Amino acid sequence: MKTPEEIGALVRDAFTGATGEFRPCAFFDDRLDCIRVIARDCSVLETRINPYLTVLEDNYYRETDRKPYVGFTIKGARHFCSQHGFDLNSPIDISALLDAILKAFPGVAVELFVNGVARPLVKEGKIERVEIPSVSGSLPHPHPV
Repeated sequence: MKTPEEIGALVRDAFTGATGEFRPCAFFDDRLDCIRVIARDCSVLETRINPYLTVLEDNYYRETDRKPYVGFTIKGARHFCSQHGFDLNSPIDISALLDAILKAFPGVAVELFVNGVARPLVKEGKIERVEIPSVSGSLPHPHPV
């Protein structure tokens, strides 16, 4: 059995390594079949726009902070992309994906979401593409783009 001092040393050693700095990213979550775009690393509240679109809001947003919106998700992503002619064998342009969302879901709420939240987030975060593996079974992991 290890002493508390030895356990403490093991924990410090495990967490002492250099940690990567957060970078805005877009990635495909295979288990949930969704694209996640995350522009800021923080605790979030998910607010559904429609059955396919969810906006991520900073849980601790204050009026003095930047903006309350920190990301979004697109559910049913593999099916949506296939249905709208995106090639799953190459990275998908986020701007083209947002254009397809506007066409697929006409309406004021989606238009406000895409043009007022999603486009500014991807522009400011310099998030250009997302990869959707054509074969399921891989574990999701963020890929900065």
